[in-house]
Amino acid sequence: MKKISAFIYLLAITLCAFQANASDLQNNSINLKGNSNTSLGNYEIKELPVINQNGETMRAFELTYEKAQKKVTIYLDERANCKDYIVRSKNLEVAYRCKKNSFGVQMVPYKHLTLKPELNARFLALPEFGKQQVIAEGGLPLESTLDLIASYYPNLLISPDLLN
Repeated sequence: MKKISAFIYLLAITLCAFQANASDLQNNSINLKGNSNTSLGNYEIKELPVINQNGETMRAFELTYEKAQKKVTIYLDERANCKDYIVRSKNLEVAYRCKKNSFGVQMVPYKHLTLKPELNARFLALPEFGKQQVIAEGGLPLESTLDLIASYYPNLLISPDLLN
């Protein structure tokens, strides 16, 4: 009888653990932390509920920095062969896009544009934009790409204080 009770107890624990892991997989949640290597310090990226924008369903992520008050939102636009990341703060939106053999920053495609181009131009650090045209080889995993964005995006702002 003790063996049966122990078995039932172990089975219940296993089922509870499996159910907790299944709900994490179902939510497909991302929660990353790291150092941005910028004046904004450490960052955290949390996955948000899926959004529908311009008739497209996209995954969304919230990027926060320890030394910034404003949040940055990252939208994942998945194409057949590549993933594009639309990155938005209050004053600046850019896209980190994969190309044939590389990954780097570009202006947001028209279909995803929400800020006026004049506003973007006012807050964009053009020299840094040029440097980030290619920051990695293409075909990066999602987590690696989000880490790169968290580290590179603050440098695109003419001043990191724009996130305060």
